[in-house]
Amino acid sequence: MIPQGESPSSSASDVDNLNNQAAVYKPALSKDTSSHVAGYQVVTARNRPNFLRLLDFTQDVYFAMEASRKSQNAFEAADVTTKEAHNGACISSVKRVIDFSFQDVDELVHLVRLAMEAISRSGLRGDRN
Repeated sequence: MIPQGESPSSSASDVDNLNNQAAVYKPALSKDTSSHVAGYQVVTARNRPNFLRLLDFTQDVYFAMEASRKSQNAFEAADVTTKEAHNGACISSVKRVIDFSFQDVDELVHLVRLAMEAISRSGLRGDRN
């Protein structure tokens, strides 16, 4: 409990006491930590393929989210210009693909095909060189 009139912030003596306590426990912690670290390295080496798969999956998710963000930005830019051209079906097909949550891959592929067909019919397809 903080006595009246004192600030709840730590005084210099409080900080010194904490530092001294940490110094007392430091050797005990370093002995225990070294055995845990050595054991952890063995576990890590044994599980390296699992960690690599997890990192690959994480990278794939990152790329998917980045692609989603970029496609949303592209859609917003295209939405402004294509509203004037009255390509509502094309815009709504592309928007459904962008808004899809990546849970059902078959449905995602179906939506992408529909969007590509709508783009082809509307004449908005750009040539890739």
